[in-house]
Amino acid sequence: MPPDSDQFHAAHPPEGSAPLHWLAAQSRHARLLLRTVYVTALLDTALAVAQAALLAWLAAQLINGSTSLWQPAWLLLLVLTVRTLNSALRARQGAGAAADISRAVRDEVVAALLRGQGAALTPGEASTALLEQSDAVGRYHAGFATQRRIAAMATLLFLVAAFSTDWIVGLILLLTAPLIPLFMILVGTGAQRAADRQLDSLRFLGGYFLDRLRGVLTLRAFAREQAEQHAVQVSTDDFRRRTMKVLRIAFLTSAVLELFAALAVALVALYVGLHLLNLIAIGPGPALHFGTGLFLLLLAPEFYQPLRQLAAGYHERAAARAAADVLAPLLATPVMPPDTSTAPIIRQAPSVTLANVHFRYPENDQPLLDNASLHLPAGACLVIRGDSGTGKSTLLKLIAGLLTPDSGQVLHDDRVVAPLSHSTGALAWAGQHPWFVHGTLADNLRLVAPAADDDTLHAVLAQCGLDNLSSGLATPLDENGGGLSGGQGRRLGLARALLSDAPLLLLDEPTAELDPAMEARVLDALRAQIGHRTVVIATHSATCAALANHSLWLNQEADGQISLEVAHV
Repeated sequence: MPPDSDQFHAAHPPEGSAPLHWLAAQSRHARLLLRTVYVTALLDTALAVAQAALLAWLAAQLINGSTSLWQPAWLLLLVLTVRTLNSALRARQGAGAAADISRAVRDEVVAALLRGQGAALTPGEASTALLEQSDAVGRYHAGFATQRRIAAMATLLFLVAAFSTDWIVGLILLLTAPLIPLFMILVGTGAQRAADRQLDSLRFLGGYFLDRLRGVLTLRAFAREQAEQHAVQVSTDDFRRRTMKVLRIAFLTSAVLELFAALAVALVALYVGLHLLNLIAIGPGPALHFGTGLFLLLLAPEFYQPLRQLAAGYHERAAARAAADVLAPLLATPVMPPDTSTAPIIRQAPSVTLANVHFRYPENDQPLLDNASLHLPAGACLVIRGDSGTGKSTLLKLIAGLLTPDSGQVLHDDRVVAPLSHSTGALAWAGQHPWFVHGTLADNLRLVAPAADDDTLHAVLAQCGLDNLSSGLATPLDENGGGLSGGQGRRLGLARALLSDAPLLLLDEPTAELDPAMEARVLDALRAQIGHRTVVIATHSATCAALANHSLWLNQEADGQISLEVAHV
């Protein structure tokens, strides 16, 4: 079995080939199925040689007027049956390998996105990575990567059969075979560029369309429906043109390669015909009779079939390499093993500092924060208060790194907070509209504490007043918290934050719309966190504000800017 060049690169990756190294390594997800595809392909090569020989034998017997036809006929029927079943098995195993690899890559992408590694990706780019790019990797390994090895071995076996019968035909096949991979190399650069452009257009289109769906009410309010429909149509037409260019290169390549194969087969047919008519005397001489000549004619198309299949799948290589350029950096951060303890381990609480922060939303002319500074000691509790719209949630997002200041710095201890390109578990966020995953209430809690037992989950639910649910931990949820009321969903987000081991808690209106008894219960849970965690709370509640040992009141000035008035309680 010849070494696969992708596997060679995996063992000895050249400098700057990280995407190719990553792409080659994905074959591990379906190694057994890929080997089955390879073995069935080699068996198909042997059966193709046997089929050509039996057909030639049967035809020669008919020409010679022999009556003993049953033996070649039954053997031919058996070979055709076995070859058909073998082809079906090869197709099934190939589809299974592609599906397994795509699923494994998709699982890794989902895990990376949930860890925050895809924060730099737009929603359209993330959806493209999950769907088209993951599928491209699976198709590549089940198609082109495996077919490359198959073509190498199948070509060698066919050449052995041809040379053992007639060295002239073997020489014709040997000299014409390199034309197909040579032409593939010549068109490879153009095909790769076209595939890259098509993938860029797809990523842009996905994000563009999603943005328009999210803003459909605003577009209708400003009567921009027709203009945006036209803009979407223009982007769709651009994607269509780039897709058709990729297909045009693929079909043109296949057509030219088919031409080369047809000319080579015609050359073999010409040689055999002239030899049978005794018009040429080179080659094996009398050994080339009708049966032998027919065998060589039947063998020639089979010889080029693996090479044609390799060329037909060349666009899979271009698409997979374009996908690897995106997926390899996304999945480059190693996955940390989950904590096996059942109780969260709280790390050292950080201090929080804003140093001369300037921030302005793109749609606003005036900055929301201008030269704003504050310092919160480690383990303290800061309560942010102010009228609605004064920027409490914005300030929380700046502290979390979900928004980036135009100038100035946000620091946790002495570390500058950058936009969340990956999750370190250094903070826990509980917003007014928490996001959930499809599953049970327990599934959502175990997102932050995979090894937590049921007793630990019941304890944190009791702290947040969620111990009276009829289905308990088995309560089904959807992304929007369907199955819980709005207040219960907000308290589940708080419970998830408390269950985490994050040393910094950022809470947005954790007690909104709670009755006094339930609010007191939640405040008791929060009070227990102060000291070994740094807690920042945005709230309108005066009762919640009593937790604070540092207080911040946001005032909006006449020019729209926010001033920070920090007081130690």
